[in-house]
Amino acid sequence: MKRILLVISIFVMVSLACSVTINMPKEEETGPAEIVEINEAAPAESPAELIINMGAGELNIQGGAQNLVEGTVEYNVVAWKPEIDRDGSEIRISQGDMKNFTFGKAGNLINRWDLRLGTMPLDLTIEAGAYESDLDLTGLSLTGLRITDGASSNSVVFTAPNPVRMDRFTYETGASSIKLEGLGYANFDEMNFQGGAGNYTLDFSGALQDDARVYIDGGLGNFTIIVPPTTAARIIVDGGLKNVSPQGTWNVRNGEYRTDGEGPLLRIEVNIGVGNLTLISE
Repeated sequence: MKRILLVISIFVMVSLACSVTINMPKEEETGPAEIVEINEAAPAESPAELIINMGAGELNIQGGAQNLVEGTVEYNVVAWKPEIDRDGSEIRISQGDMKNFTFGKAGNLINRWDLRLGTMPLDLTIEAGAYESDLDLTGLSLTGLRITDGASSNSVVFTAPNPVRMDRFTYETGASSIKLEGLGYANFDEMNFQGGAGNYTLDFSGALQDDARVYIDGGLGNFTIIVPPTTAARIIVDGGLKNVSPQGTWNVRNGEYRTDGEGPLLRIEVNIGVGNLTLISE
């Protein structure tokens, strides 16, 4: 009976966690949509440091810019006009405070960021609240990547190798639905993923260029890890998690889930308190 109640509790919390909407501000606080053009040249120092700080809304990022960052921000709340600050190698694009707005029906609220990034070496930070994102980081030269958000529904994808070594990839999220694809192409040395209640898919497709280490922490949620059978992988599950479902060509040796691929080693340590973990290698 306790197990049934636990499963029901997980289902209810995850379902509530994956709804990402926000209230429309008071009528006098909204107005006609405004568009700010973004066109920032790269700093002289390398790597560049780009910090994107936004509240609730929609964020789309892809490559293809001639400068460091190009694109538009469309909004209809005056206080949300983005500001750009430059300090040496750091460029920060930030938005006004959204703490007075709560979650609920979005109404006619507009806060949409459409950005393109250039190919120069880049340390990228994204700080956001409740938002939806489509981040195609293919073609960028990322030396570091850090993403922090609240309740969100996000997709991050690499479809070709990152041409430079990434020191660290950090993702910290609250109650969210997150899908990370092509992580083998990200070319990171170390990755840290921390999630609350939600649904999380980490797909390590793409040939590793060097050994990589991954740490996954979650208190409650559904986690899916996908590893190509051609990748040499070792997955260590900690935290007392009992619900582990391996699918495909896994070998279990001394409590580790392994693939028999060759080349650089992908080592993943998973620490989940309560939830479900699906391991796919096929």
